[in-house]
Amino acid sequence: MNEAPLVSIEKLNLGRLPSVPQVLLRLIEACHQVDVSFQDLAEIIQQDVALTAKITAVCNSAAYAQWNDDRDFNRLLVVLGLNNIKTIAINAAVHQFFSQFNVQAGKGLGMVWYKSLWCAHAARSLATLTSYEFPDEAYLAGLLHKLGQLVFLNNQPEAYGDLLLKPHSDLSLTEHERELFGAAYHEVSALVVREWDLESFLSDALLYQNEPADRLLEAPRLVRLTNFTHKLSDPGIDSDILHAEAELLFGLTPSVVDSLKQDIEQQVHKAADGLGIHLEKGVEGRIEVQVETEDVRLELARRVREFALLSGINLEPGNEKDLQEFLRSILDELNILFGMDRSILFLADTEKRHLKGVAARAVSNTLIAEFNIPISEGRSRVAQALIAGTIQEPIRPLSSNHASLIDRQLARTLERECLLCIPLITGSHRIGVIAVGLPEPEQDQQAHHLSFLHLFATTAAGNIHTHRDIERRTEDLLENTRQWHQREARSIVHEINNPLGIINNYLHVLSAKFKEDPSISDHLKIIKEEIQRVGDIALRLRDIGDPQHVASYSVDINEVIGDLVEIFQASYFQTHKITEHVELDKKLPAIQISRASLKQVVTNLVKNAVEAMADGGEIWIRTHDHINIGGREYVELSIADSGPGIPPDIMGKLFTPLDSTKGDNHSGLGLTIVKNLIDELKGSISCRGRSGG
Repeated sequence: MNEAPLVSIEKLNLGRLPSVPQVLLRLIEACHQVDVSFQDLAEIIQQDVALTAKITAVCNSAAYAQWNDDRDFNRLLVVLGLNNIKTIAINAAVHQFFSQFNVQAGKGLGMVWYKSLWCAHAARSLATLTSYEFPDEAYLAGLLHKLGQLVFLNNQPEAYGDLLLKPHSDLSLTEHERELFGAAYHEVSALVVREWDLESFLSDALLYQNEPADRLLEAPRLVRLTNFTHKLSDPGIDSDILHAEAELLFGLTPSVVDSLKQDIEQQVHKAADGLGIHLEKGVEGRIEVQVETEDVRLELARRVREFALLSGINLEPGNEKDLQEFLRSILDELNILFGMDRSILFLADTEKRHLKGVAARAVSNTLIAEFNIPISEGRSRVAQALIAGTIQEPIRPLSSNHASLIDRQLARTLERECLLCIPLITGSHRIGVIAVGLPEPEQDQQAHHLSFLHLFATTAAGNIHTHRDIERRTEDLLENTRQWHQREARSIVHEINNPLGIINNYLHVLSAKFKEDPSISDHLKIIKEEIQRVGDIALRLRDIGDPQHVASYSVDINEVIGDLVEIFQASYFQTHKITEHVELDKKLPAIQISRASLKQVVTNLVKNAVEAMADGGEIWIRTHDHINIGGREYVELSIADSGPGIPPDIMGKLFTPLDSTKGDNHSGLGLTIVKNLIDELKGSISCRGRSGG
C-alpha cells in the first residue's frame, strides 16, 4: 500500500469547514426544542461531514479523555452536553452565513455531502450485513471519507469547486489535488482524523479507500468496508469490478450488492427530502446538488439574528464550582467557537501591576503558575493587549529578533508558532488577557471574525467580573459570620477560664495540704481530670463557625496559638506545674489552612508533652517564617518540652498506631492523628530528641 506523503496539515486552514446549511438550520431548530433527545440530535448531526468531524474532534480532546474510547456517537453527545452542541451549531451557522462560498462552491459542497452521506449509509448497512460489531463506526468512516475535500474546498472554494464539478476518475482527481495542495483528499482526511488520536483504524480506513481490493485481504474490516463502499458510491466504476471486489472482500453475490445499492439510494433520497434538498441527475448519471440557495442563505440570516453567536455559550457565572473551573470553561468555549485549542488565561492583580497565569487549555497548571508578567509598555505582547485594550495581531515570537523573551516563552509553552493576545475588558474594568497559540497567522481573517472574537472576549470579561464579585461577596459574608462566631466563642471561653483558674488554684492548695491522705488526694485527682475535660470542651467551643468546608481562609497562626495557650494555662499548665514559653515570629504571614485542623494538631502535641511530664516541667511553643525545604518556603511550628524524651525503639515508628507507653488510659493514636492532619494540610512533621531527654 502507498503510504501518505509527509503533508503538513498546518499549511491548510482546518478551522471552520463548510456545513450543509439545511442541516445547520435543522440542528439549530432542534437544539431549541424543550423535549429534544440526543438521539434526535445525533441523527441530524450525522448528516453533515463538518459537524460530525467537529464534534468527534471535541469529544476526543483531553477535556473528555475518559470517553475517548467510546464508539457510540449518542453517548459522546450526552457527554458533550446540549449547551456545547448548541454552541457548535450556532457558531457553524454564523460562519457559514458569512462565508464567501459562491454558486460553484455550493454545488461542490453539495456533491461532497451527497457522496459522503451515501457512503455513510452504505457502510453502516454493509457492516450490519457482514456482522461488523461497530456499525456506527463504519457509518462515521463513510461520512468522513471525503473530509479532505471539505478542507480543500475551504481553502480554495472557487478553484476546487470548479475541479469537483468536472468529470474525473479518482486517480485523475488526486493528481490535480496534489498539484494544488501537495496532497490528495484521502491523505488529508486520514491526517486530520489521526490528529484526534482515536483508538480505531478510522484513519487507516480513510487513507486506503482507493486501494485495489486484492491488496486489502488482510486489512482490518473497517478498512475493507470503507474501501468498498467508497467505490460503491462512485457511478463511474464498472459494476462487474464492484461485483468481483464484493465477492473477494466479503463473499457477497452480485444480487446482494445491487439490492444494497438500491436500498442506499432510497435512504439518501429520503434524507435529502427531509432536509428540503433537491437532487438532480447530471451527465454520466452523476447526482448534482445545490445546497447554497438564496432562500437558504436568507433563512440562515434570520436564524443568526434570532440566535446570536453567544446565545449558545455557557458562560453564565454560578454554574461552576469555583473561579478556576469557570475560567477553564471559558477556554473550552474559545476552542469550540474559534478552534483555538491551546491557550492561557491571565488575570490582572488588584493594583493592575501584573498579569498572573491562572487557567490554561493543553498546558499544565505548574507551568502557567510561573508566569507573572508586568503590565508595562513595550515589555510583552500580552501586557500590551491589556494596555491598548485591543486584540493584538498574531506575531511569530520564535522567528523574530525583536520579540520579547516572555513572548518567546509563551509561544514555546503553547507549542505554537504564533501568539495571539485577546484582552478581557468590560466597561472600565481591565480583567486580564487570553494568550492563544496558533499554528500560523490567518492572513485571510475577515472583519466579522475579529468582531465575534471581540464580542466573545467582552462577554467573557463581564462574566469573570461578575463571578469574582459574587465569590468575593460570598467570602466576605462567610468570613464575617465566622468572625462573629469566633468573637462570641472567645467571650464565652474567657468567662469559662476565669472560674477554672480560681478552681485550679484552690485544687493546688488542697493537693499540697492533703497529699498524705490517699482518699482525699484520689478525689482531688478526679476533680482535676474533670477540670481538664471542661478545658477540652472550651477548646471545641472555639471551633463553632469554623467547619472544614470553609476553613480555607487565611489563618493567623500566631493568633490561634495565643488563644489556645490562654485555655491551656487553666486546663493543663497550672494543674500540671508546667511553665510555658511562647516565642512567636511577629512577621509570620497568614496562610491558607484549616483553623480547626491546626487547633487539633497543637492541642494533641501539647497534651502529649504535658502527659510526659508527670512531675511538671517546661514547654516551648515557637513559630518561624521563611523555612526553606526543597526550594519552597514554609512556616514552621515547633513544640518542645523538658520531659524524659522518646525511647529509640519508639522514635522510628512514632507516627504509626502503637501501644501507648503512658498507661491504660491512652490509645496511642494521638501522634498518628497529628500526622494525618498534617498530611491533609500539605505539610510535614518530624521529631528529634535532645541530650538527656
